[in-house]
Order: sequence, then structure tokens, then C-alpha cells
Amino acid sequence: MKKLTLTILTCLILLSFNVVNAYLLQARTLSDFVCMPDQLKTPEQKGLEIIGELSGFDPCNKTVEFKVPELLPKPGLIISVHGGGGKKDAARINAEFYEIGYATLIFDAYDMNSISLRRIGNAYRQMMLLKTSYAAYKWVLSREEIDNKNIYFYGISNGASAVLNIAGMVSPTHVRGIISEAPNPIGIGYPDSIKIPIQIIFGDLDDLSAPIGKKRWEISAPCYLNRRFNFAPMGFAEDCRKGKNAMKMPTTLEWVKMVSKENNSSIDIEYIKDMAHGGFLGPLNIQTRNFGRGPIGWSMGGAPAARDKMMSVIRGFLRK
Repeated sequence: MKKLTLTILTCLILLSFNVVNAYLLQARTLSDFVCMPDQLKTPEQKGLEIIGELSGFDPCNKTVEFKVPELLPKPGLIISVHGGGGKKDAARINAEFYEIGYATLIFDAYDMNSISLRRIGNAYRQMMLLKTSYAAYKWVLSREEIDNKNIYFYGISNGASAVLNIAGMVSPTHVRGIISEAPNPIGIGYPDSIKIPIQIIFGDLDDLSAPIGKKRWEISAPCYLNRRFNFAPMGFAEDCRKGKNAMKMPTTLEWVKMVSKENNSSIDIEYIKDMAHGGFLGPLNIQTRNFGRGPIGWSMGGAPAARDKMMSVIRGFLRK
């Protein structure tokens, strides 16, 4: 009889646990927003450049997904900032963030600017990502569904470069940390100072855009490839950009050593085994590409164990 009672009790506990978990995983996909069409602009693409005023953030844009766990009162929020491939670059890991109990906000900054996915210079991708992401942050500060003192940014590739700049712009009162996966110094550069703790993550096989034999964190390039973006915080692109005399930009690792770290902020770097560019982009694929100037690394994806390790690193950073 005791065994039967214990068995029934155990089953009830497990059933209750599973029901709660299932309920937790049912997101409130919020869409009852006051639209802000005045935030949307219509810049034009000319060659690799984007010309004209860039968009902010309109919560009614069709690409916006704002999800809040049902049973968690005022959860923290992670804003996911995609890379050069658009919203899909960050979609899979964004879902992982929701699974571990965070509200999530994801969108497509290119769509917000009415720009289609064609060849665009890094600098102009990062400009759109930075302006839209910062405007999204300002928007969520007034949302009562989340804890606006527990906000994080995640960025991948060009989005990773954008969120490093975010670290020099946002208030530590509201933003707890920045997760930057595979940033690239080519574009709008990185800021001179940061106010927010940063976790940088590279796959140990990430050679995307790097010369053959080099890795992503070793990327540098002539300064003429950079553009100064007035919306961004002051950074090395002020002197290292087109029209200036500086010769070569710092690598990401060199920048980590030289950047001013305010408000007791810090930067940690993690290298994930068996992972290339974008651990959540798909299976590990080691490859090269040639865009007319010789072959460069173009490896992407990661092994399942690498994705698990990456999420372990991120969970540890969030717990801090």
C-alpha cells in the first residue's frame, strides 16, 4: 500500500512539473502595441552603401517577435541582434534564450529599413543594426511585462559588432550585459570605452572573412574600409576610417586590451571547441570562399556539443 501511495504521489508530482513546464513554454507573443511608423525611414542602396536617414524601431513591423514567459512575473529580457543574413541568423539561439526563462525580442533591422538582402558593406549593415537595436532598447524600457533593470543584448557577426558599440551607449541601470558572438572590427569599428560587462564568444574554428590560416579574432584591415557613424559612440573609427591617415585597424583582441572599461565593466573571451562562425547557424561546415581577391575562410556552424558549451557559457554570464 505504501509503495502504491508513493508511486501515485510521484506520478502526480511529475505530472504537475510537466504541466508547469509546458505552460511556461507557452509564450505570450505580444502584438498589442502602439505603432510608431514615424520611426521608419526609406534609405536607398547605392552599390555597397546605404544612403539616407536610417530607421529606428517600430514594434508593429512584421518581423518583430516579443515573447514573455507566461508564469514568470517581470522576467529579464534578451534583445537578439542578427548578422548579415538577417533575422534568421539569431532566430535559433533566440529561442534558446526563451527556453531558459528570459523574455525575448528579435526583429530584422534590414526589413525595418526596407532594404533587401543584397551585397552591402559591413559598415552600412552595422549602422542599420545599431540604430534599430538602440531604438528597440529605448522602446522596451517602458514595457511593464519585463524587468527593465535586467536587460541583455546578444549579437552575432555584424550584430556582434553592433552590440559592442551598444556597450558604450546604454545605461548600466538597465542593461546587465552584452553577449557578442564573433564580432568583426571592419565596419563602424568598436567604441573607445564601455560601461557594460561583455562576454565575447568565438568558435575555435571561426575563420569567416579571415585570410587563409587566420582566425576571426585575428582580423584586421586597412582603415579605409571603416566608416564613422555619428550615431555610434566615439571609437577607433574616428581616426581609422576612409579619408584618414591611420593605416590599419586593431584586431578584436587588441581592442579588448586598449578599450577603457568604466563602471567596473569587464570583457571575457571564450573560445568554443568544434565551432566555427555562428554555432547555432547549422552543422559544422569547414569551407572557403573567393569574392575575387583570393580565397578567405568561410566556415560556419558548430557541433551539437559546441552549442551546449556555448549555452553553458552564456548561462554562466547571465548568472553573474
